[in-house]
Amino acid sequence: MRDQRGHWSVILSDIRRESGLTRTELSALSGVGASTIENYERCKILEPSIYKIENLLSAMGYDLDAIKSENK
Repeated sequence: MRDQRGHWSVILSDIRRESGLTRTELSALSGVGASTIENYERCKILEPSIYKIENLLSAMGYDLDAIKSENK
């Protein structure tokens, strides 16, 4: 498997951990289900809802620029 350090799902997971939130806590703050957050972080959902990602990031004080690809 290739290096995924820059993948949006890894960045999302890193931001959540840095924010000191569990998936359950982030779920309560964002309105996105804890199982969906887990699936995002484990790359089980390849094309996430942009609205859910925005809600997750907003709940942690970030915007979409936080997961912007460095390759583009």
